[in-house]
Amino acid sequence: MDLQIDDLKVSDYTKNTLHELGFTMVSDLEGYDYISLTQKFPLKRHRVFSIIQELNGAGYLLPPDNAVSIYDVPMSKRLFHILERNYFLYLSQLSLCSKEELACLRNLGEQTMIELEKICQEHHIELRSVHNIKENLAPYHLPFTSRHYEALYKYNITSIDDFNKITTHDLHIICQYYYYDTMKTYYILKDNGVVFQTWEDQYLFELLSGKIAQKISRKYRIDTISMLQSYSEEYIESMPSAILPSVKAMLAEYRS
Repeated sequence: MDLQIDDLKVSDYTKNTLHELGFTMVSDLEGYDYISLTQKFPLKRHRVFSIIQELNGAGYLLPPDNAVSIYDVPMSKRLFHILERNYFLYLSQLSLCSKEELACLRNLGEQTMIELEKICQEHHIELRSVHNIKENLAPYHLPFTSRHYEALYKYNITSIDDFNKITTHDLHIICQYYYYDTMKTYYILKDNGVVFQTWEDQYLFELLSGKIAQKISRKYRIDTISMLQSYSEEYIESMPSAILPSVKAMLAEYRS
């Protein structure tokens, strides 16, 4: 008989984190190791990392084959404490972070970074930079900062073609949930031939002009078609005449 996550003998924090990640049954974890689980939720890496040890100990989340534990690798106490404090329990977890992100870990100075790179090289763990991502995307003038490039790294997006692998909702997450930045990036990518994967909802800028979509988002805090459909017909009819015909036409087409 399959157990529910709530039936596991783990902390409430771990149970709550698993629920937040979409897991309700123990069988949902089958086939996952800490790398594949983190890659499924790339921008919740620290939430996943923080429950790995407990799930490992309970036998519900095993490391990949040939995973090297930090407890089995000779290293300075300084580096060990930095890795342990940031939930890096296995060397292969390091490849999920860019060099720039690792370099920002508290107390990780230049010499300690050199030590870390040497250890990774000895164990065939590749540490990569976001520099190539920036270079590859520079011609498209996307409204991205360093935080966006870190998110792209976690989604394994290194070129414009890689955006074809994600949904517009993923793009919204990459854009730090800023609607305008998501919309602006979406139009740039669409103009350059990107075709996003489908998801269970759609943002209004996928169905309406950017100007109207932005007005609806700003004035009514409505960003998606499902949110718009949740409002009554009377509420929609109260919208300004400048946007109402487009909204009604879009809803009629979407319902047909």
